[in-house]
Amino acid sequence: MKTLITFILSEEAETGSKLKHITHPEDRPLMHGHEGFEHAYGALHQAHAHIKAKAKNSKLTMKYDGSPSIVFGHHPETGKFFVATKSAFNKNPKINHTDADIEMNHGHAPGLVHTLKHALKHLPKVTPKTGVFQGDLMHHADSKTLHEEYIYEAKKGGSVSFTPNTITYTAHGPDAEKIKKSKVGVVVHQQYHGSDIGNMQVSPHPDMSHFKAHSDVHLHGAEHDTAKVTHSAANEAEFHKHMAAAKEIHDTHGAKMYGAVHPKHSGNNGHLATYINKTVRQDEVPNVSGFKTHLKDEHEKMAGKVKTEKTKVEKRSEGASQIAHVEKNKTHYGNLLSQHHHLAQAKNALVRSLDTHEGGYEHHIGAKKSKPEGYVVNHEHKPGQEEPSKLVNRPEFAKANLLKTY
Repeated sequence: MKTLITFILSEEAETGSKLKHITHPEDRPLMHGHEGFEHAYGALHQAHAHIKAKAKNSKLTMKYDGSPSIVFGHHPETGKFFVATKSAFNKNPKINHTDADIEMNHGHAPGLVHTLKHALKHLPKVTPKTGVFQGDLMHHADSKTLHEEYIYEAKKGGSVSFTPNTITYTAHGPDAEKIKKSKVGVVVHQQYHGSDIGNMQVSPHPDMSHFKAHSDVHLHGAEHDTAKVTHSAANEAEFHKHMAAAKEIHDTHGAKMYGAVHPKHSGNNGHLATYINKTVRQDEVPNVSGFKTHLKDEHEKMAGKVKTEKTKVEKRSEGASQIAHVEKNKTHYGNLLSQHHHLAQAKNALVRSLDTHEGGYEHHIGAKKSKPEGYVVNHEHKPGQEEPSKLVNRPEFAKANLLKTY
């Protein structure tokens, strides 16, 4: 289990305060070698077992595309109710007990101020008297007129739609009526434990049993009910085929393959990670030649950002050195990217099955029908070390999200 501060820091992207996605399992071996593969392999098998068990619990959850992510509950030291963004855990925390606190802490962002005021007013009606939780804000009563980034409109047939971020969600029937009557909607996906706000520990298994019901709040957990999922024989066979192929590469080549990766290419922010995201954006299949081109382009960008000719030469020389390293070890890099492909295909087989139950919503990206953002499997890859992996259709949702202008 991670401390709260470690978790928040690990969720920060390279650019400012924008949150990055939880790690895709197929990316883990690129970033962390042998241990990364073991984690990915275990997480995917756990997700498959969860589907086969027809289970519903927080070991496997749906990933909701809400915005913003809010922290709320009763302060562990004072017992007072608060709402916050992830800035609740800054060195100088931004905790909001009143509207005045929200205006002082977030006055630079009027839309966020308005949203947090809705949460502060209505979430105490359902929240237990103890505990700190985190969730995604999905909609609020005034978003149809006050926030351009939200679409919140009643449709024919008793349906209602809202667009908190990239995906437009549409509910029908009784759920739609509940949403239309509500003042705020939140999906809860985490809980924090501890007596000190600065050192609380995060858990992906929130206890929802003590939340109350109130018509002003449309609130639910993120558990995905696989009893409603159709896991076809074809998807299961595809899963096992690609998992076996990935394991064969690991067993046959892993001892040398992982060690052949240049230190600057691995890690959460290494060049392999940024290259994979580039291939998603550009609909390319990852390959050794493409990675070498990526390295050249990245170091050319670095050279363009420095002033002296000497430093420009150094940046380009470093790029050439890394490209030479890849060429020397191209068989290992090729095997690693092949393993990435097989893990991705195994994951996609699971996603296709999981997508047969959309959690009670229809999904669109723009005018195009889509599927849910994805799913999260919370896998304990070592005793006491549980970490989420994201199961996402990257050509569909991840590309749309990566290309989104923030």
